[in-house]
Amino acid sequence: MSGTAYKTLGFLVWRGGMWYLRRRSGLVKRLGAGALAASAVAAAGAAVAARRRSQA
Repeated sequence: MSGTAYKTLGFLVWRGGMWYLRRRSGLVKRLGAGALAASAVAAAGAAVAARRRSQA
């Protein structure tokens, strides 16, 4: 998958998660979950980058 596809997928997951959290919980929980989601996306991006570097 290309980098653009990963960015698009990450954006869609982020928007879906934020929509769900707005419906289900308060502001404090949203902020905590947003930080968790951001760190998960960053970890996935780092894993993809490491895999690409090892293949090159």
